[in-house]
Amino acid sequence: MTKLSDLQSAFSHFHDGMQADGYSVTLRDPTSASGFNISKRADLPDVIPPGDVIDVIIKYGWSALRRGWSPIARPRSSSRTIFQLDDLPHGAIEAMIEAGWRPCYTQQTSPERFQAALAVDRLDDAVRLEVRRRLIAIFHADPGATGAYRLPGFQNAKPKYRQHDGSYPRVTPLTWSGETCPKTGLLVAAVVAEMAEKATITSPRHIDLDPDDIASLDDLAAAWHRLEHHAYRKHGKIWKSEHDWLMAVMLRHFGAVEDEVRQALEYLSPRHEYRSKNENGFQRAAEITADRAFSEPGDEALEALASFHWLWERDFHDEKGAA
Repeated sequence: MTKLSDLQSAFSHFHDGMQADGYSVTLRDPTSASGFNISKRADLPDVIPPGDVIDVIIKYGWSALRRGWSPIARPRSSSRTIFQLDDLPHGAIEAMIEAGWRPCYTQQTSPERFQAALAVDRLDDAVRLEVRRRLIAIFHADPGATGAYRLPGFQNAKPKYRQHDGSYPRVTPLTWSGETCPKTGLLVAAVVAEMAEKATITSPRHIDLDPDDIASLDDLAAAWHRLEHHAYRKHGKIWKSEHDWLMAVMLRHFGAVEDEVRQALEYLSPRHEYRSKNENGFQRAAEITADRAFSEPGDEALEALASFHWLWERDFHDEKGAA
């Protein structure tokens, strides 16, 4: 049994690295997509102050913890942007540091996998998404990472990690400097310069389904409607039953994080002619769908993304080539 003091100590290292204003915390079943936002269950503000996180988890999530559920935290900061590098193999963090990158926090999440976080001063969404895309390419990190971290000190109780004695490995903090990364800052500056140059030499762009173009809610809306057009052309009205789910997965693939997917679903779903006009229903449905898109079913859908390629490879690009 882990002592409360050990959990608090491990979280203090996590917070020393993240330096966030607070944390949004969910508890998730490692064997399914089940989970709940602990603040909603406890009727608390969504962002929990750092000093209260462990106490809130223990008080309101104890029964789930006893069943092996994992606490997952998303840092919320008004002053910095944190890029998550997830699913890194052995040696990746050492190579990163040797190449001049300075993670603000690193941890081992399982015997085979690691996480690292790179911090810079807060960025707007367009720059953040492009820098995120490039960092994922540089480090070959998980493109479906949501910016959520397993909290250190707790077990990673996925069945595949069950040990011979019935125990599970614990998430372990490795480093927690809390510093911003100058090399990531240089990447940010390069992206900003490229965007400024592009803006001066091009007219307003036509949004297609190129992930490089997905950078704002307006872009998400344009991508949404183009996907919708081709989906209806192929599947007709039957398409409506999977409309929001497929869009959530596609937006995650394009680099949107969970809050952005939820916002896009809330904003765009009511325009769907086969949906009702119940605003509260949209908000709840958007929340459920976005949460599901960033859980196990969403992971599986990303892995099977080839089944969605007809949306742009055949309908869009063939049409574009013919034109």
